[in-house]
Amino acid sequence: MIKNKLKNTLAIIAAVIMIAVCLSACTEIRLAGPMSSKTLLTINDESCSMAEAIFRLMEVRDYYKADDDEMFWYRAIGDITFDEYIKDSVKDEMLKITSSVLMSDEMALYITEEEQNQIVADATEAYNGLVDHYDLEKYDITMDTAIDLYTKKTYYNKVFDKLSENINLEISEADTKVIEVNYVEIPVSVSINEAENFRNEVKNGTSFQTACEAYGWEPVMNRVLMKGSMPESFEYVAYALTDGELSEIVETTECLYVIQCIEDYMISESVANNNQVMSAARQELFDEHYSEFAEGVLLRFNDSAWADISVPDL
Repeated sequence: MIKNKLKNTLAIIAAVIMIAVCLSACTEIRLAGPMSSKTLLTINDESCSMAEAIFRLMEVRDYYKADDDEMFWYRAIGDITFDEYIKDSVKDEMLKITSSVLMSDEMALYITEEEQNQIVADATEAYNGLVDHYDLEKYDITMDTAIDLYTKKTYYNKVFDKLSENINLEISEADTKVIEVNYVEIPVSVSINEAENFRNEVKNGTSFQTACEAYGWEPVMNRVLMKGSMPESFEYVAYALTDGELSEIVETTECLYVIQCIEDYMISESVANNNQVMSAARQELFDEHYSEFAEGVLLRFNDSAWADISVPDL
């Protein structure tokens, strides 16, 4: 269970870190002045408290429920430990959601009464889920801390949705359709006539795999395909096939292909791929606007106080 959670969360963390890297590496950010030990960061006149960030760290720590594994937080993720990796990701998340409060002002986005009620409900649930497991008072964490954090997260979601609201119009179902095929790569040294003989045998009832074995070719069976995973000429033909249909010979400079369609539209896989493509497109668009916003902002970060925090010791 922990391994699955680790794998899934690393993908999420990677997306979060990518945004912050864009902010810090692609824009001019001025660092200045000392700050209170209770403040994690300030961006212009907006701030994020240490309590908010630690509360978020507690949420992440609680998610893994790894108390029985003393070495869990010290496992290597690249050149750093998982503890450090989580801290970096939460630091960058706080940067992102705090910036979103300022962005929402520029975009005239405001929290509605209904959203405020939901913020309080979500924050209360999160606070109550941690209060019996952590010494919240030690870190000056109160219910207001949770509400402040969830308010920032709501502003981020509103900014993200606003910036990417029209992305749905630019992605068609055809671009995200997932199919299942059998195919074989036939060496270019093989004549078209021989490849055509193979195709006819399959068309006349010989199984795809049996026919390939008879010719000494290695088939690829039950391959699930998404757009962009194969050469364009292959995909042009493969995506036009219907269930059970066999393609004509597809000629490329590297090989010949014969493709057999197993399923021309895998519903659940296509929906999942559409969501993934949509999410990536929305994130890319958000990053562009985020980078523009970040140019020249005044950022201060409390590195010394943050360095003293250890996730497994919370």
